[in-house]
Amino acid sequence: MSIEVAHEEVSSEGTREGAMGAIEWVLARALFPVAIVGATAYAIARIEAGAAPTEAILLPTIAAYLVIMALERLFFWQKSWLHSNGDLGVDVGHLVVSGLLTVRLLEIPVRLAAIAAGAWLAGRVGFTLWPTDWNLWGQLALALVFGEFFMYWIHRLSHEVDWLWRFHALHHSAPRLYFLNAVRFHPVDIALSNFAPLIPLLVVGADGRVIALFGLVSAVHGLFQHANLVLRLGPLNWIFSMAELHRWHHSRNLEESNTNFGQNLIVWDTVFGTRFLPKDREPPKEIGIAGLPAFPMDYWGQLLSPFRWRRIREESEAIGGGPTLMTER
Repeated sequence: MSIEVAHEEVSSEGTREGAMGAIEWVLARALFPVAIVGATAYAIARIEAGAAPTEAILLPTIAAYLVIMALERLFFWQKSWLHSNGDLGVDVGHLVVSGLLTVRLLEIPVRLAAIAAGAWLAGRVGFTLWPTDWNLWGQLALALVFGEFFMYWIHRLSHEVDWLWRFHALHHSAPRLYFLNAVRFHPVDIALSNFAPLIPLLVVGADGRVIALFGLVSAVHGLFQHANLVLRLGPLNWIFSMAELHRWHHSRNLEESNTNFGQNLIVWDTVFGTRFLPKDREPPKEIGIAGLPAFPMDYWGQLLSPFRWRRIREESEAIGGGPTLMTER
């Protein structure tokens, strides 16, 4: 597959020729690992210097948004994905309501309940389950693997269970992939996704530093995962659930989209047999929800879509819609 780029030739690997192509070749392989390691190293250094965890992760999170937003204009994977077609305003709405307000409103009561449960559990077993004596790099690595197990199953069940899919479908309504798709979620869906790893981590005794670092990695990874950038991670695609894998998850073909459920890591997809990365073709550029052509594309319509599901299904069937869930195949 060759990727259309204005006034430039594109190689079979999706990179531009000449000096710009050389820069892109390096960025495609180095940008994500450098960004994720750099952001984490900065935050850990700030935490160890005495900064509050939430303060330590703020700058690298903002920097990731700005860097990816700028680079998408220069080193894009799909030219057609550079244009809004009305979805930019919708995604900004999801960023404010789902990405900022919903999680923040629920975070304090959820944290307090989980910490109380963790204290009770530690009292019952007689010791703290979390390895608090490890350095922060080691604790973060363990948190990612442990937390990803719960994120994987919430995400997978959101494709298999009808009432969960009604909320998750909004994320798959995106007509293109770019950095803001990382926050295109229904408030119910993002709450489930965020608290699925947070609650178990708090219960077993992970502290605020680990939780903050986990959130940083999830934020930076999510931006790259949905970014309209040329990314070629090679062996790292066996560790991270990065863009080359995640683009298949947004396919309109159910056989392709019901794969790669990992939010940060791909390890549990490998364990449970849902990892999918064919070598003979590139992911589709035409993406969206399979079988739901009548799904609303405006903000309020999307917010209310789980509660108007029967009508959306009926209207979709009337214009040729089909199965939308793994269990409907």
